[in-house]
Order: sequence, then structure tokens, then C-alpha cells
Amino acid sequence: MDQTSDRPTPLASLTRATSLIARARSMEEVIETIRTTARSLIGCEGISIIRREGDLCHYVEEDAIGPLWKGQRFPAAACVSGWAMMNKQTVVVPDIAMDDRIPYELYAGTFVRAVAMAPVRVNDPVGAIGAYWSQTYEPTQWEIETLEALAEAATTAIETIGFIASLSNDFTRPGTSNSEMSSDFARDIESIAGIAAVPTILDVVLRTTGMGFAAVARVTETRWITCEALDYVGFGLKPGDELPIESTLCNEIRDHRQAIVFDDAVVDPNYRDHHTPRTYGLRSYISVPIILANGTFWGTLCAIDANPAKINNPQVIGTFRLFAELIAHHLGAGERLEATQASLEQERELAELREQFIAVLGHDLRNPLAAVDAGTTRLLKEGWTERSPLILQLMKSSICRMEALVDNVMDFARARLGSGISLEVSDADLAVTLQHAVDEIRAAHRDRNVESAFTFDHRARVDHLRLAQMFSNLVSNAITHGAEAHPVKVRGRTTAGELELSVSNNGKAIPPEQVPKLFLPFRRGDAKPGVQGLGLGLYIASEIAKAHGGRIYVTSSDAETRFTFRMPLLY
Repeated sequence: MDQTSDRPTPLASLTRATSLIARARSMEEVIETIRTTARSLIGCEGISIIRREGDLCHYVEEDAIGPLWKGQRFPAAACVSGWAMMNKQTVVVPDIAMDDRIPYELYAGTFVRAVAMAPVRVNDPVGAIGAYWSQTYEPTQWEIETLEALAEAATTAIETIGFIASLSNDFTRPGTSNSEMSSDFARDIESIAGIAAVPTILDVVLRTTGMGFAAVARVTETRWITCEALDYVGFGLKPGDELPIESTLCNEIRDHRQAIVFDDAVVDPNYRDHHTPRTYGLRSYISVPIILANGTFWGTLCAIDANPAKINNPQVIGTFRLFAELIAHHLGAGERLEATQASLEQERELAELREQFIAVLGHDLRNPLAAVDAGTTRLLKEGWTERSPLILQLMKSSICRMEALVDNVMDFARARLGSGISLEVSDADLAVTLQHAVDEIRAAHRDRNVESAFTFDHRARVDHLRLAQMFSNLVSNAITHGAEAHPVKVRGRTTAGELELSVSNNGKAIPPEQVPKLFLPFRRGDAKPGVQGLGLGLYIASEIAKAHGGRIYVTSSDAETRFTFRMPLLY
């Protein structure tokens, strides 16, 4: 089969231009691409790009052998671009002197003698593209359809730009920013590139059918992306290139999930008047859907040619379907492999957590258990003496430590392995709750200075016991790691629809690389000698924060380390 020449065909040039326009991510890119490609594609002497601004037509850009109307605005009712937009159809004027829709006085100083004008976004026009000739001229069907194809590509780009802008205004959902959308399709392209059989499939397809172009395309409701292609006719698409989805038949296949096949569009009763064959100059076409194992429509395997081909038969269609199923199987296998690897990684992490859990729990329970055992042995041996109350008090402290360890273990299990920490909210006085937590810590650390100040202008609906637990964990952490000569400062306030609690201390700054790890379970940090615990305090505090719809933020320097909890107020 002959390879394509270095000189692009008109079809390839149109394909590249529409692909570039459809992929544009700003109006400036759309306008510039049309400006630089339209004249050579259509073969006219001038091009204008017009934007609708209410009842005015703004001629924003042009490329012509002489000056036209760039930068000027005209009433829509008084120019042919306005007529095309208001009537939602392409207008062709072979002789401007013979058409009442032409404001002849505006054309008198220009080279224009014939014009074709296509609206951009036909259903609700936002602009138009005009083509001009320097003599009376009847544009060919190819030239008109090329102008309309450029307008369709501009429509796709404008809608995509608007979609991305709307996502930005809605604070952008995960995976939906422009860069995330691009990376999503990059992943699809990479997935197809990773299937070693795809180049062979495309080669077999072209050898079997005698056609000149075959591709695997990713097709969504708004996008048509080339993932892999084999091109012997200079159609011009390569991986990552895009066509306006409305200009393709794959748009219809996505809806009905059936193959579309025709030997010759010229004589086919269903497709001889269809816009896709006319736009791209196609005679023969076959496209079958790629359906994943879970029933999701992914894209298509397709082949096209500018010449008729004998393809509408069970052998060719069956071969295409088999290849499409093979591609779908490989795509599904890749997803299943990723899911399996993710599951294995999660199991590995859980296994490590279990090992850490057993080791730390065993270590931290040993001391209080030993203390209780020693106290019991002494009481049994000596009976009741004047030292017995002190021994019982020490035993009670050890039991309280074990109880706290067990409570932390239960909280960890609920947060990590269960359905999360549950809440029982109320709108009681939060200042009383937090001050009580501070007083308990002061009683346990009489040698430390804990300063507190709470200003709550609004009642907050929270789980008071859980929030006190979170607050206590943060204050205890500040006492453990803070400088003994400086006070621990705790503050609370409501502001701008938020509840804000903060705990700060002086001391050694937390290294920046350690900050993201602070809230991981079993992370004890650089605790002082003799300090014990499971390393679950900050982890449980962060889980309580999440359960309230909030988050704990950390800032640390040599001057101060501050933990700040913020959550939206619920009235």
C-alpha cells in the first residue's frame, strides 16, 4: 500500500485544523487557529471571525488580501453575519450587488464581491465565520462544508471552554480541571499504547479491508480523542489529536452501541446526505463500539477511506467486533491489575499496622500491668499497712493508664477499620466543655502553665465529649513537646461561619518533612525520655476533626508550633 506523501491532502489539513480548534482552551486560541488556517483551506481571499455581543456583531479578527472590518461593530440587523446568526443557517451570496441582505455601502471600499457566512453554534449562535472572494463566485459544496466544519469545531471548543470555566466557578470537582481532564485522556492513550496487539490489529484491519486509515478512539459525551492510529492516506490524526464530537459518527454509536458500516456513502440511503461523510470526504466507513466488561462504553475501533470498499459483510464486521472485544478485554485486564495491586498495597499497609499495633500495645501495657502486679503482691504479702492507700492510688493510676490505652485502641479500630468515629451532637456551651478539659490537664501537670481564652459568639453543634477528647490530645501533645519554661496557649473562637480552636507552644520546630506524618497512627515523634503512649493521640484527634467536617492545620517554627482546628458552624 502506498505511503502518504509529505504534502498534506486537503482532508488532512481540514482534520488538523478542526482538531486544533476543538482542543483550544481559550477564545484567543480558537480565533487564532481559524485565522491562520481558514483561508488556505477554503481557497478564498479573505476570512473574518465575528463575535456576537447582544444586538451587535463584533468583527474581532481577519485574514485577507485587503482590510475589512476588524475591530468594528455593526447592528446584527444590518449585516450578513447578523442574518446568519439570527436565522441560524449558513448564507451564501455569489454576488453582493444582487443581494438585499448586504449593506453595500460597507463593502464599497473593500475587495469583496462574494461571501459565505456560517454561524458558530447553530442552535444558539454566539458568532460567525465569513469567507470572502474578490470576484463574483459560487462556492463549491466542499468550500461551504469546510466553512461549516470550522464553525462546528469552534462550537465544540467554546462549549468545552465554558464547561471548564463552570467547573472553576464551582471550585472544581476532583478530576475535572482542565489539567486533570487532559491527564485522564493521557491515561487512556497510555493504556492503548500499552496493548502490544493494537498496532497489529490496525495493520490487519487495513490489509483486510483495503482502506487507508484505522484508529482506536476514546469517545465520551463531549470528546473524541485519537488513542492510536495507522494512516496511509494522510488523514492527519495521531495519538492525542481530537475531532469535534458532533462531526463524527462515533457520537451516534455511543448512544445506540451498534456498529455503523457503509461501502459507499454516495449510494448508501442512510448516509449519502449525512454531514460526517460530506465534511471529511469519506466514501467507505466502519466503526464498532468498544464495550468494557462492566458494560461501560469506552470508545470505538474504526476505519475510513476516501474510496468505496467492500466492508459491509459478516466477515469484516465480525473481525472488527472480535478485535474490539480483544481491546476491551486488555483494557479491563489493566484496570483489574491496578485494582489488585492497590488491594495488595492496602493489605500490606494493614499488615504493617497490625504488627506495629501489637508491638506498641504490648510494650505500653507492660509497665502498668507490672505496677498493678507489684502492688497486688505487696498487699497480699504485707496486708493492710499505712502505705496501703498510696499503693492502691498507684495501682489506680496504672489501671487508668491501661483504660486510656484501651480507649485509644477502640477509637483507632473504629476510625481505621470500621465506619469512622460516630458523633452525638448538641449545642451546649462549648466554652464550659473545653475549659473543663483544660482544668483536667492543669491538674495532671501542675508544674506547667496552660493559658486559655474562649470567645464563642455562636453556639456550635458538636459532639462535646469527642471535641474535648480532641482538644485534650492537642494540649497534651503541646505539653509533651513544648518548652517547659513557656506556657501552652489555648484559644477558641467563632468567626466567619467557622469554629476555630488553636493550641500553641514554644520549643523545637517540627521539621517540614515530618509535618505530613504527624497524624499517621503509631507516630510518636521525638518524645521526651520516659514518655509513653501508642502514638495514636494526634491520629485520633484528626479523625474526630474529620468526623465534624473539619481539619487540623499545623504551622511550626523556632518561635512557635501551632495546631489549629477549623470546622464550619452548623446551626
